[in-house]
Amino acid sequence: MVSQTVLPFKLASTDETLTAQAGLALFGEYCHALGVPAWLDAALPAPGSGAGYAASSHALSVIFMRHGGGRSLEDLRTLRAESGLLALLKLESVPSSDALGDWLRRMGAGAGLAGLACVQRRLLERVLTDSDCTTHTLDIDATPIVAEKEAAR
Repeated sequence: MVSQTVLPFKLASTDETLTAQAGLALFGEYCHALGVPAWLDAALPAPGSGAGYAASSHALSVIFMRHGGGRSLEDLRTLRAESGLLALLKLESVPSSDALGDWLRRMGAGAGLAGLACVQRRLLERVLTDSDCTTHTLDIDATPIVAEKEAAR
């Protein structure tokens, strides 16, 4: 225990698992409450082997990584290192960046995009049905693309 000096809080050590990404826990709870993992597993192709990750593990890893500020597949390392967060998110494992890159290429070349479109429609239907608003503006791809060229618009 550290003694209090000026500020009115106390410090103590703990054996509990901590995370620097606690805000993702609320988003993860929202995804689970909506049923997004089951939707992903139903709409996307199953793994080709018994040792493969479920579609929801791949997709949710990307979603949580992006919502946590990740910008590239290598940023999955940050998510993989957060054992406390993974327990809260009910993610048993996070694929490596190589495995996820391979999965993304397979999904883009096969039935993955149609499956994701199905999940997206289901999610929008659920959220819009629960909304009291009568007018909505949907910006599906609000990710900024930063270009450092003078000719970029």
